[in-house]
Amino acid sequence: MRIKLIRTFSAAHHLPHYDGPCHDLHGHTWKTVFIIEGPVQENGMVCDFKKIKKLLDSLLPDHQLLNDILPNPTAENLAQFYFKKIGNELKKQNLILKTLEIWESDYAAAVVEGE
Repeated sequence: MRIKLIRTFSAAHHLPHYDGPCHDLHGHTWKTVFIIEGPVQENGMVCDFKKIKKLLDSLLPDHQLLNDILPNPTAENLAQFYFKKIGNELKKQNLILKTLEIWESDYAAAVVEGE
C-alpha cells in the first residue's frame, strides 16, 4: 500500500553557479510530496499519519539557509539529498520512500523516484 503526504517549509538559498537573479539570496515556501510504501498493519494503517508527519517535519529544513546544508541547493540537489536522508529514516520503520517531489513554486519541482 502507498500513502501520500504533503508538507511545506520555508527556507532561503542562493544558487552560486547560476547566471541570473537566483544567484542572489532569496526564499521560497517549498512544498514536499512524499509517497511512502509499506504493509497495512493490523490497525488498518500503513503508519500513523500524525507520527509520520512529525518525523518528516523534523527532517525538513524549516527557516534555514539551504546553502548551509548543500553548497548548491537547487531543487534537484535538495530532492536527491532529502530522498536519501528521509528514505534512510523511513527504513528504520520498515517503510519505503518511493517518490519525493520538492516544489520551489507552484510551477516547478524536482522529482526523485526509488525502486
